Amino acid sequence: MMPPMLSPRPAIAVGAALLATTLASAHGSDASTPAAERRFTFFYSAEVHGILEPCGCTSDPLGDVARYASVIRAARQAGEVLLVDAGGLSFPEGGAAPRERAGNELRARFLASELGKLGLRAVGLADTDVAAGPSAVLPARLATNLAPMPGLAPAPSVLQAVNGVRVGVLGVVDPAVAAAAGTKAQDPVAAARREADRLRKAGAEIVIALAPVDRPVARRLAREAAVDFVVLGRLGGGGAPRADAVGHAFILAPADELQRLGRVDIVLRAGGPVIDAGGAEVTALRAAELARDLARLDSELASWAHAGAETAADPAFVAAKRKEREALAAERASLGAKPWAPPAAGSYFTNRLIALRRSLPRDPAIAAAMRALDARIGQVNLRAAAPPPPAEPGRSSYVGMEKCASCHKQAVALWRTTVHAHAWKTLVDGGKQADYKCVGCHVTGYGEIGGSSLGYTRRLESVQCETCHGPGSAHVAGKGLEEPPAIRRDTPASVCTGCHNEHHSDTFQYAAYLRDVLGPGHAASARARLGDGPTGHALRSAALAKAKTAGAQTLEKL
Repeated sequence: MMPPMLSPRPAIAVGAALLATTLASAHGSDASTPAAERRFTFFYSAEVHGILEPCGCTSDPLGDVARYASVIRAARQAGEVLLVDAGGLSFPEGGAAPRERAGNELRARFLASELGKLGLRAVGLADTDVAAGPSAVLPARLATNLAPMPGLAPAPSVLQAVNGVRVGVLGVVDPAVAAAAGTKAQDPVAAARREADRLRKAGAEIVIALAPVDRPVARRLAREAAVDFVVLGRLGGGGAPRADAVGHAFILAPADELQRLGRVDIVLRAGGPVIDAGGAEVTALRAAELARDLARLDSELASWAHAGAETAADPAFVAAKRKEREALAAERASLGAKPWAPPAAGSYFTNRLIALRRSLPRDPAIAAAMRALDARIGQVNLRAAAPPPPAEPGRSSYVGMEKCASCHKQAVALWRTTVHAHAWKTLVDGGKQADYKCVGCHVTGYGEIGGSSLGYTRRLESVQCETCHGPGSAHVAGKGLEEPPAIRRDTPASVCTGCHNEHHSDTFQYAAYLRDVLGPGHAASARARLGDGPTGHALRSAALAKAKTAGAQTLEKL
């Protein structure tokens, strides 16, 4: 049996209070709720992979355990909720370098502890969860088909009343994952069927299966086991905003790394199965699909109308397409005729994915705990850090900005006005100056011979001249007269995209960003050749404004 869930704590921040109000409204708890209705909410996630928060360098970073906590605590003010995770909670995909393992294990323990305090009790077991060995699997996982072994025993399935509704949660594990952990597992579908039947006999009204398996197996489970929902634990993408109906069950797919958190609101009424009632978000998605389909059909019909006799489409085929267009247009008109409303009778649910955007409030207690964890991981990393290899005689090494400034005062003055000059301060302000995932893009010569490494960044902090122009010791020694030149004058885009990529710099355009770093004293003629056009600053500002609008819409939808 699951231990009693923690009592909800009141939200502290003003933003959290707003969340509580809007979540309560969406949940439908008001004086007009019929007495015969019973309502409850469950939140679902999968493939967090030990990522506590996203890289903050993109214009609209999604994720963050502190924002997850804020959403959950606010939702609890409208009633008790259930938290489940379908697996892949603890460790990154693809393994980790030896130097990062200690930090990853600290993050995994943090997730198990803090999410446990928040009320997460039902977690599936995926392949990445056993990456550090069976003894590192925290918290205990639901895997009804798993044979116990030393250091790894499955937790019992959950059966708990949530807002007066008895909910059962089971989990299955892929037999290949069990084999990798040194044990065996039964067929997941057969095991889920037996366990779901047992939970039903014990009184479960709603049964949720956590399935870190391939989608075809999850679909079999949905068809053959007496479950209502299957939370997919192998996502293979950004999640699915609509529930996938398979037999009498529905497959749910959140986004990985907590970018989007799944939320299902269930209303139970007398008689009949629980149906998918869509909801405002699903209605908007369908409207967008209809708009795309209508535009495609209009284009095709127009092309057929202007085609010559020899290439004209079959009249019966064209007539069928016109009829299809009429049906789609009628559906779109009906969607826009009135706002979404719940069914008048029968049990139903709505499903949506909540984007954990920067605009959402952060739970202050967990945010503080995350900052303390960063400091602890930094200490561990620094104790094990090694200096970069020194440059052998005759090979140029990195000398730092001050050496450049002795001859290039105007260029350095321009550099000081750029965001490159503040890259190190950004890390320090965020407490990430000893984080392997962050340091490389905020210093000069990182990982290079004669350059810098974690803990060995003195004189090379921030993105300095030598990041673009290469190591400068030979250039300094030759007073700029060496032949051939020891530095590169023009910087190819490939030098930039190591850091300015879709993961860290989603607005990057080479020419636009060059306009920000070239000017008086620093390739003014090259800046003139670029001419007028967007700057990196303008692109970034526009993206941040768009993200702010999207964040406001997220708050409104909540």
